[in-house]
Amino acid sequence: MKRDELIARLQLLGEQESTETAMFHQAAAASYGLGITDMKALQIVLREGPQTAGQLAARLRLTTGAVTSVLDRLERESLIVRSPDSEDRRKIIVTANSEALAERDNVYRSIGDAYADMQRRFTTSEMEFLVRYYEASIEVIQREIARLTERR
Repeated sequence: MKRDELIARLQLLGEQESTETAMFHQAAAASYGLGITDMKALQIVLREGPQTAGQLAARLRLTTGAVTSVLDRLERESLIVRSPDSEDRRKIIVTANSEALAERDNVYRSIGDAYADMQRRFTTSEMEFLVRYYEASIEVIQREIARLTERR
């Protein structure tokens, strides 16, 4: 394939992968009785650690009122715990409820295993390239999110 054809193919595959990933996350969230924003909020708290409701709102680019609704749903499902900030009691710290999560079926285990199987077929240099590609891709996405958000 010529370079231009490869670029076009990568763009098409990137769009398709993005759509399929979004559809998977929607199905995963629905299996927990949640919406995709709820699940993304939970994933952020799991990956990035406890944070204030305001920090989570900023990270999700939601209003504080909208994030309150998200947290209400997550708390109703016992997936998070809200507690007052020890330094500023006006703030609420959001923490993932590890015990409740451990009792639930991990809907991501199967896809994680499938990706691990797929990744074992790549050489170390291919994996190094993929890491560089994804790091660069995430930077592009973050810049574009900021650009779109600044327009509002």
